[in-house]
Amino acid sequence: MFSRDTRSETRAENPRASGTVATPRFSGPTGIVSNSGAMKYETGPQERPTSILGPDISIYGQQLVLKTKGSLLIQGHIEGDVHGESVTVDDGANVKGVITARTIAIQGGVKGQLKGSNVILHQNSVVDADIIQQRLTVAEGANFEGSVKRASDISEVTPDLS
Repeated sequence: MFSRDTRSETRAENPRASGTVATPRFSGPTGIVSNSGAMKYETGPQERPTSILGPDISIYGQQLVLKTKGSLLIQGHIEGDVHGESVTVDDGANVKGVITARTIAIQGGVKGQLKGSNVILHQNSVVDADIIQQRLTVAEGANFEGSVKRASDISEVTPDLS
């Protein structure tokens, strides 16, 4: 009845057209939750591919640090620190440690600390962390326990990508 393109355009142009509000669904590391109900996307200055740690991957280690100069989509389980330009913890994924990135999007679970210029807690995310940020977005339905502090200096939220 509808083509895939038609449905996508309809949702983007008028998310309330059907009388129900479509829950914004994050589809990648650059998604931004908006209180208006419509999804917005920002593209970074660098068009690097997204690295994916799939749902069948579990990484555990003493003093483990993962670094990426691009975007990282975590679908599995990590115990360790993560640094990147953009880090997304997908629905069903878990991270225990410190995540430091310019953009952090959480759909799954995090226990530890989040340090980012732009931190997004999506609907149904479960976060038990201290957050240091310049901009924080918390979607309705997000479960957050911890503290929030605004970064006094950009160096507090700058990932170590060396």
